[in-house]
Amino acid sequence: MKAINYEEERKKNIVIKQLHDRGYHDTKDESYRELKHKLVIIKELRGEMP
Repeated sequence: MKAINYEEERKKNIVIKQLHDRGYHDTKDESYRELKHKLVIIKELRGEMP
């Protein structure tokens, strides 16, 4: 596994954990970019973003 793939997987797992903590569990087969976008939307809807 290349270093870039490892780093992206690590970041993806962090975002997935944050999504799961907020009750969103439909994270299969989605890219890091898509997951990150969903996390921002959920945070915005819950008033967690400044």
